[in-house]
Amino acid sequence: MERFAGLLQQLPRQQGEMLRALHLAQEELGWISRDAIRLIARHLRVSEAQVYGPATFYAEFRHSPPPKTLVTWCSGPSCRVVGGDRVRRIFEAEFGCRLGENTPDDELGLWLGQCNGTCEQAPMVWVNGRVVGPLTMVESVKLARRLKAGDDVIEWPQRPIKIAPATFVDAEATYGSAHGPGHAHGQEGAEESGR
Repeated sequence: MERFAGLLQQLPRQQGEMLRALHLAQEELGWISRDAIRLIARHLRVSEAQVYGPATFYAEFRHSPPPKTLVTWCSGPSCRVVGGDRVRRIFEAEFGCRLGENTPDDELGLWLGQCNGTCEQAPMVWVNGRVVGPLTMVESVKLARRLKAGDDVIEWPQRPIKIAPATFVDAEATYGSAHGPGHAHGQEGAEESGR
């Protein structure tokens, strides 16, 4: 807590620094404790309630100490549309806890995460901050069981990502000019269509 308090002193004493201070607390402490909220409020010269509001609004902020191994489930639309909800249910069943909870021994946790733009890996999870994906259902079961056994899965195999090549559509040739018949570019289209 002393290190966090020292780092906090380096931030300007402006209310606009609140999210930065909360992120700093989570990076340094692993979670947003009541003591961290108190220190942030004192530093920014605001009430604890004013810090507590954003600290509890954003799903990324944790309010209990993180488990030894944290699996963060991506709730983004790209992950969900390709089986992310099934991945979550597999981890819940294998860990014996629900989303947002730790196992009773606090060794494992399954927490909610927001999309971070690694959609080409969908469906995916983060294991202690490391992207693991794309996951099949079978791979999800294997991963959950390896984590339960204490494996840190540093060497989890990554499948090659297949990205479809973009196709160019000549919109003007296909749909006509966007400028309309009264415009120089649109006049040819108007003449061709008899307008």
